[in-house]
Amino acid sequence: MLFDTHLHLIYPDRLDYPWLKSVPALNAPSTFNSYSVKAKRLGITECLHMEVDVDPKQIDLENELITELMKEPASILRGAISAARPENPEFSQFLEIAQHNTTIKGFRRVLHTQNDALSQSKIFRDNIKLLSNTGLTFDLCVLPHQLSTAAQLVDYCPQVIFILNHCGVPDIKNGNFSPWNDFISALAKRRSCNC
Repeated sequence: MLFDTHLHLIYPDRLDYPWLKSVPALNAPSTFNSYSVKAKRLGITECLHMEVDVDPKQIDLENELITELMKEPASILRGAISAARPENPEFSQFLEIAQHNTTIKGFRRVLHTQNDALSQSKIFRDNIKLLSNTGLTFDLCVLPHQLSTAAQLVDYCPQVIFILNHCGVPDIKNGNFSPWNDFISALAKRRSCNC
């Protein structure tokens, strides 16, 4: 069994993806039907959709699209990591609704395009802490220079399940793994002292 935990689907006829305008190579449909053919060839039997940073007003529509695709015959889609805006005061209401939506398995807020102060704000951290012991995850989508900030968020919310997207994007080409190693060491130290 192979489980793809990071599938991006793009439906420009149904949703707006403002960031794609500046990335022409990716600015094209990427549908579930097309993916399913390739997944079958590779032996992928299940998958999760990873939000694609749609227009914030369309987060619910993106989740509805995934729910619809999950209902297709022989669908291998098992849920979605939903976009979220933990910096908003309305996040707790959004979370309450999401907890009753069986499609949603967790959340992500793309942070590598944002100022680091966003994830350091009290409202952001307190809202992420609301995920404690819910079974819902939070994906960290950060660049290497943001790993120390991500570690601080993890420390602030010890009962939340975090997932580090793209392994923290280490600088493989130049062999610079220092930020990544520091992040892993900080997490290991936290686990060993149970703090």
